[in-house]
Amino acid sequence: MREPSVAGMFYSASEASLKSEVNAYLEKAAKEVKQKQRLAIVCPHAGYVYSGQAAAYSFACCSNWKEKEVTAIIIGPNHTGIGAPMSVSFDDWKTPLGISRCNTGLAGEIINSSKIAENDELAHLREHSCEVQLPFLQAICPTAKIVCICMGMQGISYAQDLGKAVFDAIKKQKENVIVIASSDFTHYETAEAAKAKDMPAINQLVGLDEKGFEEIIQKKSITACGHSPIAAALYYSKLAGAKKCELLKYTNSGETTGDYSSVVAYAALAMNK
Repeated sequence: MREPSVAGMFYSASEASLKSEVNAYLEKAAKEVKQKQRLAIVCPHAGYVYSGQAAAYSFACCSNWKEKEVTAIIIGPNHTGIGAPMSVSFDDWKTPLGISRCNTGLAGEIINSSKIAENDELAHLREHSCEVQLPFLQAICPTAKIVCICMGMQGISYAQDLGKAVFDAIKKQKENVIVIASSDFTHYETAEAAKAKDMPAINQLVGLDEKGFEEIIQKKSITACGHSPIAAALYYSKLAGAKKCELLKYTNSGETTGDYSSVVAYAALAMNK
């Protein structure tokens, strides 16, 4: 069992408070987005007070949650620097809202289909990028299973390897899956500078170009911490027939703090046929 690492820091450790907060975010977002069958979504992973509402747009836009036996493959970056280059968890994960069970068959098939991914729990031990997605998932689809993947190495080759592995594993297992890419965007620049950097990169995603996205990330030194999880999700989505990537919300921490001189930027996106 993977115990929560950032409960009480990134989100409330109280079941009642957490449920109330997440449901409020989801209810507001549901009024502003259209529900569709989604192949993948992009969600921020900061403290909920800063990015929770943005994340809710991605979760609220999915009709997938109404279906039976949904598995969410959650792909996040490695902030801690420990563990394997591409770490697939086989653990069940606990939060104050309950336990999300791992789809171990699908996790194993992703490893079999990848040149890089391996079973490793160490990378996930103190990493928050997958964990902070779970209360939203548990609130909107309590029965969903999970596969949590932590990318310690990022770049287009890693993203495409994982995206293809996910596609092949889903096809072989015949699973009902949605991919969740966990990432924030530009860190600690003015809100104006962050948007000027982020929007050209986001436009590459909207244009379904994961290579162009990664190239801009590198060329402009954009500090989007989970850029390759996003690229992997887009590459998977294209293999699965995606025709559209939609920007649902772009915002930053200044909307909460009132300080726009040094922000972290957040984007919610969704990919579908």
